[in-house]
Amino acid sequence: MTVQPTPSPSATAKDSPSLTTVESLPVEGSDEPFIAHTFENPPPVGKKGAPAGASATARTTESYSLTRSGDIKVRLVLVQLADRKATIPQAAAQAAITTSSNYWKTMSNGRLSMTVTKVESRDSKATSTQRYPDMMNTIAGELGWTPSPNTALVVFVSTPTLSDGAYGAGWSYQGTSGRVIMPLPATLTNSVLTHEFGHVLGLMHANSLQCGSGAQDVATNSDGTFADSSCYIREYGDSLDLMGISQRSQPAISSTLWAYGGFGRGDEIVDAGSLNGAKKFTLKAWAGTEANRAVKFTDPLSGEVYFLELRLPVSYDTTEAVDLNSGVKIVQQLGAGSLVLLPDSKPFSGYYNPRQTWQAGETFTTHAGTRVRIDGTTSSSASVTVESILAIAGKAIDSVALATPALGSPASSVACGLRSGGCYRSFQGGSVHWTPGTGAVATVGAIRASWAALGYENGKLGYPTGKETCGLVGGGCYQTFQGGTIHWSSGTGAFATLGAIRTAWGSVGYENGKLRYPLANEVCGLLNGGCYQTFQGGTIHWSPASGAFATWGAIRATWASLGYEKGRLGYPTGKETCGLVNGGCYQTFQGGTIHWSSATGAVATWGGIRATWASVGYEKGKLGYPTAKETCGLVNGGCSQTFQGGTIHWSPATGAFATWGGIRGTWGSLSAEKGKLGYPTGKETCGLINGGCYQTFQGGTIHWSPATRAYATWGGIRATWASLSFEKGKLGYPTGKETCGLINGGCYQKFQGGTIHWSSATGAYATWGPIRTTWGSLGYERGRLGYPTSAENCDPVNGACSQRFQNGTIMWSAAQGSVVLP
Repeated sequence: MTVQPTPSPSATAKDSPSLTTVESLPVEGSDEPFIAHTFENPPPVGKKGAPAGASATARTTESYSLTRSGDIKVRLVLVQLADRKATIPQAAAQAAITTSSNYWKTMSNGRLSMTVTKVESRDSKATSTQRYPDMMNTIAGELGWTPSPNTALVVFVSTPTLSDGAYGAGWSYQGTSGRVIMPLPATLTNSVLTHEFGHVLGLMHANSLQCGSGAQDVATNSDGTFADSSCYIREYGDSLDLMGISQRSQPAISSTLWAYGGFGRGDEIVDAGSLNGAKKFTLKAWAGTEANRAVKFTDPLSGEVYFLELRLPVSYDTTEAVDLNSGVKIVQQLGAGSLVLLPDSKPFSGYYNPRQTWQAGETFTTHAGTRVRIDGTTSSSASVTVESILAIAGKAIDSVALATPALGSPASSVACGLRSGGCYRSFQGGSVHWTPGTGAVATVGAIRASWAALGYENGKLGYPTGKETCGLVGGGCYQTFQGGTIHWSSGTGAFATLGAIRTAWGSVGYENGKLRYPLANEVCGLLNGGCYQTFQGGTIHWSPASGAFATWGAIRATWASLGYEKGRLGYPTGKETCGLVNGGCYQTFQGGTIHWSSATGAVATWGGIRATWASVGYEKGKLGYPTAKETCGLVNGGCSQTFQGGTIHWSPATGAFATWGGIRGTWGSLSAEKGKLGYPTGKETCGLINGGCYQTFQGGTIHWSPATRAYATWGGIRATWASLSFEKGKLGYPTGKETCGLINGGCYQKFQGGTIHWSSATGAYATWGPIRTTWGSLGYERGRLGYPTSAENCDPVNGACSQRFQNGTIMWSAAQGSVVLP
């Protein structure tokens, strides 16, 4: 936490080089007073900090002893400001000084008092628009006032408030002299002036610890900041102390300020010192007069000092020590100020906290672990027990040690100061660790050695949370920790599991599942921040993007062959899932999937080929399971993968498409992607006439029907067939493959209803029926007619048809039959 802000020079410092000003934080509105004060010697700094954000600055600690006594001679001056005149009631001003004197006389056991020795009225050049330090400097300069022991200057000015709405400001000099400036007397004047004389006597403000987390207490980091970043110090936050927020009453100053300022007789506070055990104390009303009515103790670990006082509606506490402000108040010294530690440190609204004391049955715990239990309260006293963390932990540790024979005899005393308020004790056979959250737990043997290798409580596992439990499968044992578990078996040794990997292991049955026991600790530093851990039956891999999943068996072996997480598949994204068709299993990865069946083994699919396989139903579709991994390096950068029912080919130009059955057989007979057809460009489509199917390729199409089987068409012949409506036209389905090597480099292909011939000189034309028969009788393209040069042309009226050839024409009619011209 941060310490008190470094004093900043005020205008007064120009006149008095030794003067240092510390202005208080304004915490009240224009209708409520706030109080400012200045120390002419730097105020001391306590162990705890000040308002959040202040820098840590060391200063010489100053305190006061019981020898400080005397009657402070007060020069009372009623000042009319140059720009504002008003009646200043002298009686009210003197009454306020009398109230202050009575209060501080009570606090000092009669040693300190304030007496007005001179009253004067003056006109000043100071104005109501000046800042109050400048206003006071002007007036003090006009008066020629300088500080000296047991003297004070009190000035009332003719304005209802000072600058910034302040209802008072004070300056201190060595704790027995100072200056106070006050506005016109009003409702809070008595309390404000009494508070200001507290500053003259060397005291700072009474504050409260505020934590968004609700923490009862908080440690301080080496840089002066709070260990709990939600905590800060609320100045004026203690309304059960005159030096806190101003109110009409004047509650007793806290025991911390009492001790710091050297007030009282000196026998009011019992100094219990550093408590290493447990001790009971009886508190009496702090605002009363009994000796030994409060207690202070030192936390043995942090070295911080805590004060315990009982606030009851007695004497100066009559008005404020009521309801939940009647009970045990716990405070610490904060330099020249104080810090109340609340039952609920969450920020409260308004100025006055309704719950500042601890009630019977409640327990306060210092940040280092010492406990203060409020055993009971009456109308005149409270019983409290202070028990150090050493005692608390020691009892719990000894109890566990008695129940754990394997520990043997103690090898050390109880030591505390571990993280999270932990303590431990070493034994011949192990150790027992304790924290407020986990209790006391023993660690022994191989499990303890494994925990030690991971940094004990400072490592990822944290503290043990349960005792070692044996009787697991294979004679194994385990022990739980805050961050995970350590399992041991005779065959594997002891290894920890934690975090997401442990959760994944648990989801597959821990040591009773396929993975069985861990064989090593988690190893991190993999690709993309990943980690893995090996087990008897496989491995669990984790990454921030994928989570943690196990791999085993054939699927794991395939993943390994592809480079684990560094390969194409990346990390697993799901667990192995079985129950697929024919007893198969699969597992998803970032870059694809691995499927396994007893007939095919485990094979990965990814990318475009996997997407195509998915589109045809994965293993439930025609393709079945993959039978080999994807193979690349095909023509034009293509890849292929075989499946039980066919193959999927991919190329950058075409994407991925499956081929199977008769169409695949025909494509294969034509050299697949290396042949004329190239890669498939569409999926097989069925539902054609007579139950046919087809598939497109870069260089053509393959059609199949039950009657004809599968044949490819391409080029000019395919174009002509297309012009005749493919399989729906006169030609029907192809019944043979394209055959070339005819006369003059020609080619032909047979169809159900005829033939298409092609030559470079004529193009491609179909022949069928009587004209085709006549052409055939003349020797087809080898005869005198040569190749056809046109399509058959028929008269829609008389039905006569004709078709031209290179060297003639064939005409046909029902009446004459076929006639060749010329």
